[in-house]
Amino acid sequence: MNFIHHNGYHIKLMMAAVEHKPVMRNLMQFYLYDTSEYNGKDPDKHGVFDYPYFDHYWTTQGREEEGRLPILIQINDSLVGFAFLNNFSLTIPRTPTTRNLADIFILRKWRRKSIGKVIVKEIFDSYPGQWEVKQERENTNAQQFWRNVIHEYTNGGYREVVLQDERWDGPVQSFDNNGRL
Repeated sequence: MNFIHHNGYHIKLMMAAVEHKPVMRNLMQFYLYDTSEYNGKDPDKHGVFDYPYFDHYWTTQGREEEGRLPILIQINDSLVGFAFLNNFSLTIPRTPTTRNLADIFILRKWRRKSIGKVIVKEIFDSYPGQWEVKQERENTNAQQFWRNVIHEYTNGGYREVVLQDERWDGPVQSFDNNGRL
């Protein structure tokens, strides 16, 4: 569990245990609703957005072989979001220290307060290795956020490629924070 104090807020990042799955699943619906603006996906006939690998974040294979880590985010003891990490990569070799910030979500109420930036930097610092972060082509706000945060975090020492294939359509930033920590 990590604690961050930022501008009078008490931010807690905690590894989501099995008992947190229902909360994480509920927060995931808000996230997938937000991203539907860019990816055009609709909910299923029951009004639910699908996240195919959700349950895998709590399996032994998901945790040990795929580096899946679900992180629950709280501010002042209120639920505000999550982050999902794994070791999949599109642009860097997959090693035991490869990290992919697959998804991160902060409720709108908490955005534009530098909270996301502080949380992301804490996550990066907590997991040394080679990192990859990707954004959908249409999500220009996310692209701007990630370029700014990663540039600041790495002092410009990152690489960006833009993919447009069956794997991904949009920018992908990568960097190694082993020497930084």
